[in-house]
Amino acid sequence: MQDTDNKTNHETVIFCALNKIFGFTPAKVRQAMENGVKPEAIIPPEKRRAGIIGWAEDEIAGCIRQGIETIPLCDGRYPGILKECPDAPLLLYIKGVIPEGTDNAVSVVGTRRPDRYGLETCERIVASLQGTRHPPAIVSGLAYGIDKQAHLSAIRNNGITMAVMATGADRIYPRPHEWVAKAIIDHGGCLISDFPLGSEPLPVHFLRRNRIIAGISKATIVIESPIKGGSMVTASQAFSYGRELYAVPGRIGDRLSEGCNYLIAADMAGCISGTGLFRITPATAQLPYETPVDEAAPRQHPSPGSPDDEAGRLLHAMQGHGPSDTESLRLATGIPYGRLTALLSEMEIDGKIWMEDGYNWRIKIK
Repeated sequence: MQDTDNKTNHETVIFCALNKIFGFTPAKVRQAMENGVKPEAIIPPEKRRAGIIGWAEDEIAGCIRQGIETIPLCDGRYPGILKECPDAPLLLYIKGVIPEGTDNAVSVVGTRRPDRYGLETCERIVASLQGTRHPPAIVSGLAYGIDKQAHLSAIRNNGITMAVMATGADRIYPRPHEWVAKAIIDHGGCLISDFPLGSEPLPVHFLRRNRIIAGISKATIVIESPIKGGSMVTASQAFSYGRELYAVPGRIGDRLSEGCNYLIAADMAGCISGTGLFRITPATAQLPYETPVDEAAPRQHPSPGSPDDEAGRLLHAMQGHGPSDTESLRLATGIPYGRLTALLSEMEIDGKIWMEDGYNWRIKIK
């Protein structure tokens, strides 16, 4: 058993080093391995002399200290559906637990500045997916807008969700979504990254991140997207992987729907219309979307007392003043800032309120 553990640890160190060197070109490592080259022999001599192995050992030790798991491409725990991709990451950093049945996961992506239609459509689609006989894990990117809505909709409907990050697994971006990341883990999901600890959210990192969102899912759904943007990159990658791709149609001339309408018109994506899925292309739709939604188990709320009174004061303030930012609500209710932000987060998870523009809170009308 000890020999097996040592071998596993050694493989993880080697793949951690390879990921550091070839993180943006993992297909090169894959090709070399397919040609019979051992992973350890792929490490360039100059990198070895520069101490890459020692760096990898320290990196893994740092992950252990922070409760972050490292899963190399050769590990049996590595998601099988992601491993099918020719540019699959050489190493995954996982915070939380990868749910069973990841091969059934569905990615939900879209603009960071959705309108109310986009947010409500996202909620309906995720709720419907969670009402199926075998609810899929919901995958998104932890960003503002549709990503955040997808994660929270899964949690509200007792589902599991995975967030793929463009930073190291020890850094949450954007920072205001730290509570979303915690909720994802607390509800049985995980954070996924293929970037070393401490990695910053550089623009090029988001493109690299998007391939994981597309690759770890059997299907990708685009809710709202302009013709250019990260969601369209994810859609293109899902299409190139041969995965199912769906899009929500929108009004002609609506900038937020240009991307979705293009995907449908180009026969790249199936069209989601009403309460069902309709495949535009000749292929048969596989996504179990039309199954009726089960009644979600009620969330446990605290017993009557000050938290509930505070929630009532918040709702009353929003009713009286309309959409309000956090500082205005603090002044109107007198609730301390730390308690206020936590309470707003709880109420958003419960579906009582929503943030309409990344700034103002308002009551969610059922």
